[in-house]
Amino acid sequence: MAKISGWEKLRKKLTGSYSEKLELQLATERAAQKAAAQMAEKARLEAAAKKKAAEEAAKKVSKVEKVKADAKKTPSQPVKKPAAKKAPAKPAAKPAAKKPASTGKTASATPKKATAKPAPKKATGYKANAKDGDGDGLVQDGTPWERPAKKPAAKKASPKKK
Repeated sequence: MAKISGWEKLRKKLTGSYSEKLELQLATERAAQKAAAQMAEKARLEAAAKKKAAEEAAKKVSKVEKVKADAKKTPSQPVKKPAAKKAPAKPAAKPAAKKPASTGKTASATPKKATAKPAPKKATGYKANAKDGDGDGLVQDGTPWERPAKKPAAKKASPKKK
């Protein structure tokens, strides 16, 4: 900022203007202040434009996500079924029996026990003559063999004797 001396102040009162040198300094200061104000306004406008562009991009992304979510809800697409539960892990085998103390024989001379493998378990649980206990029209509820209950044969009315 240009320094205005007492002499310049007196001159301004008497003549109505400052010296040419001081007028030039004040004009350059005003031009610099105006340029700084324009730069600040330009920066503010750029920041506002960036913010608006970011908001529009976020709206566009949210619209796309909404459309995708709505598309997933359409009944024409198959519904994913939850993965089947795995069977529980088999119990660990029993620990091997301790070997008897050495009798002086070699390992090839000692007989080995035959290890019999258990037969695979068959799925049991199907009941051919299952009855509908709860009256919901299904037998063996909650099992792989769940099916509609058979209707019992209607009893024939016996002719009445007179």
